[in-house]
Amino acid sequence: MKSKLPKIQLTIILMSIAYFSTLGAGLSAVYGGVISLVNTWLVDRHTSKQKIMTMSVQASIGMMAYSVIMRMAMVVGLTLVGYFYLALNSEALIIGLILGLIGFLMDKVLQR
Repeated sequence: MKSKLPKIQLTIILMSIAYFSTLGAGLSAVYGGVISLVNTWLVDRHTSKQKIMTMSVQASIGMMAYSVIMRMAMVVGLTLVGYFYLALNSEALIIGLILGLIGFLMDKVLQR
């Protein structure tokens, strides 16, 4: 039985947090990593929803488009909140987010 836990993503996020903690920006890397984990959770949620529902191709494409738009809006919104409102280190936040997303992709490729 395959585990749904994103092991590679979590490992990469923890490594980026460890690195940026040495530079005093660990919290920013944590925030970026959390954004990527929320994105992963939303992808898994929409994928599992589509598996249990029987729907037409048009409805499936519409649901996929809605998922992509919602996730991208969430990523952009949370990133802007972290940068402008929370005044986090932008480099650590963005790198933590991007490395988390790369880890997500690696997990998905290796699950197949």
